[in-house]
Amino acid sequence: MKKAKAKGNFKGNFKGNAKENAKANAKVTYAPFEVADYLDSEEAISEYLSLAARDENPGVLLKALGDVAKARGIAEVAKASGLGRESLYKTLAPGAKPRFETIATIMRALNVGFSVESRLPVRAKKARRLTVT
Repeated sequence: MKKAKAKGNFKGNFKGNAKENAKANAKVTYAPFEVADYLDSEEAISEYLSLAARDENPGVLLKALGDVAKARGIAEVAKASGLGRESLYKTLAPGAKPRFETIATIMRALNVGFSVESRLPVRAKKARRLTVT
């Protein structure tokens, strides 16, 4: 059997000019995605934290609080909460287990609060019949 030879310049052929070789060997780099860049309104922050709070993993809420703190400015949040910047970073770091009081303090500094809702479906109550006596 004869092997077919490729004609023309193709990507596997690096015998072409230097510019084509440079393009073929160039690495594509991406800027890191930063959530804090998109938390630019109270509605976005509220929705983001609400969705994070619904997750079963408590680390998701801590990460979300950290993202909001970055969006608002870590130094300002640390000052408003009474925590040092380093303490705030440690509190919101992955794997941290902060006390509820600390999370509540950070949330107050972020001007956000908790809301509780039932996970059970709400059933309509049967109407009572009134009897006239």
